Amino acid sequence: MAIPLLDWMRTTMSSGDLLKTLAPFTAVLAASITGCVAIGQWWANGRRQERDRKQETFAAAFEACIEYAEMPYAIRRRRIDVAAEERVRLSEQVRAIQIKLTRYEAWVRFESPEVGEAYQTLVRRTREVAGAAMKDAWLSTGADSDRAMVIPSSIVDLRPLSAPREEYMAAAEGYLRRRYSNRLRRSIAAIRMPRRPVPTYGSTPLPTLPPPTSAEASETSGRTS
Repeated sequence: MAIPLLDWMRTTMSSGDLLKTLAPFTAVLAASITGCVAIGQWWANGRRQERDRKQETFAAAFEACIEYAEMPYAIRRRRIDVAAEERVRLSEQVRAIQIKLTRYEAWVRFESPEVGEAYQTLVRRTREVAGAAMKDAWLSTGADSDRAMVIPSSIVDLRPLSAPREEYMAAAEGYLRRRYSNRLRRSIAAIRMPRRPVPTYGSTPLPTLPPPTSAEASETSGRTS
């Protein structure tokens, strides 16, 4: 009858010898578990950092469009007592925002062509709507009183930008959700390997001696008698 290896070791070894024999295997198992946990944490942290970086990129690109759309208000509220300095300041501010918009157009398209297309549409509409409002703002006299600081939507109307903004945010959100959920499923499928049958120690019987012959049995009985 086959005897499991551990049962056989218990019957032939003391507790101290058994612990010494199994100690190396226990250390290897503990090291393997620790390594797997460390690799899992490293992978999760890298994935989270990549996702956060993309989210920050998409948010910064959206913020650049908001800054450009706010310029008509800033131009209409410029100081009239230092008109020359205000023209230089506001012109430089618009130029810096234009550079940011161009940079983010390329950056977002590099991250995702789908999100980049939505962002390009948003930038184009922002330049059309806010650009026209800025031209009208430069023709105004500037803010010479507190009443002039209040600018109604009938003067600066940015409502046409609502739709492209929503489309861009939906494209960015959908991209992040699809990319990282699909990536997680691909990673799990990649590490899923076919299981092989694990051999058991009790499946192979221990070697047994052949039964004694009749001559050996007679000789043994003669010795005992």
